[in-house]
Amino acid sequence: MKSLNLNIVILALLFPWGCGKTEVVPVPVGNMNEYKDRGYGFSIRYPEQWIQLGAVGRALFTESQEMADKFIDPSKGIEGGRVLVEVFPFNEMSAGDAIAAGESTLKTGQADLSPQTEVTVGGKKSVKIPYSIQATSKTKIYGYEIYVPGDTATYKLTVEGYGDQFKAYTGVFDSMVASFKLPVVVLTKPDVWQASPSMSSLDTKYFVLPYPENMEFVDVKKGDKDYVVELKADRQDVTLHIDVFGAVGLTADKVWEQNKGRYRARGTGQTTVDGQKTYWVDYSPMTNVSSRAYFTVKNDKVIRTTLNWFAPKKEIYFPVLEGMVKSIRLK
Repeated sequence: MKSLNLNIVILALLFPWGCGKTEVVPVPVGNMNEYKDRGYGFSIRYPEQWIQLGAVGRALFTESQEMADKFIDPSKGIEGGRVLVEVFPFNEMSAGDAIAAGESTLKTGQADLSPQTEVTVGGKKSVKIPYSIQATSKTKIYGYEIYVPGDTATYKLTVEGYGDQFKAYTGVFDSMVASFKLPVVVLTKPDVWQASPSMSSLDTKYFVLPYPENMEFVDVKKGDKDYVVELKADRQDVTLHIDVFGAVGLTADKVWEQNKGRYRARGTGQTTVDGQKTYWVDYSPMTNVSSRAYFTVKNDKVIRTTLNWFAPKKEIYFPVLEGMVKSIRLK
């Protein structure tokens, strides 16, 4: 009997079945890409194998769509981690209100909150709120929110890991938070137009277009087009115009071939809009006005986006208009 007991002890030491869960293997940080928000100017670095699924003012970083889905519906997707950066302009919500709203949302979602702590992020003293959420009967989502005060807005960083993945991604999370940079506010002369950091979004059946709130809609005739919209800045000759019409089964290449001869081109090129092949042409319709037209095809519709800007002040207007084109999401 003593020999049997000794063998059991030896086996327990060699094979510790009762020691609990398997040790969590840390996810290496590796190389990182930089994301800079086109609307608000903040930047953050993220692993090069991750993807960005958000929009202007709400950037979501994770490894895959399936990993993002898991945080929304525990019955779907795969476990992992994610980092979300959101912007709350001061003209819409104060820093204190943003924190209170965040806590309220967590409590509504049955989160177990830990006491607030003070951390430094982006060179600013910030508020950190750790929490956990019971996702399933066996698994919790662990995370924390950090509220960073900027010059014109509060920046909220939400860091979450599904179950043991929160610990596994600790190195990645820490590196991303440490890389966060607030935008540099550049003071401009009162007579120089500047795009508002506050963004709105135009949602149509063909596309979604984020735009600065200080751009105005212009009344335009639809004519024979399926859809037409135009926004302008502070000048009549600074506009973004989109018209949608049938592609009649033609590809982007064929549409471009049919239309490029209508312009006195100063330059042409190829790019993508929301992943779709897009051709562009630069031209000048009148003195001191420059233009660029983009031709994109999606779901047998041509989305033609035309930019017009006051040529002597291209550095002020063109980057804003071009940024709007790059932020278009097609349907």
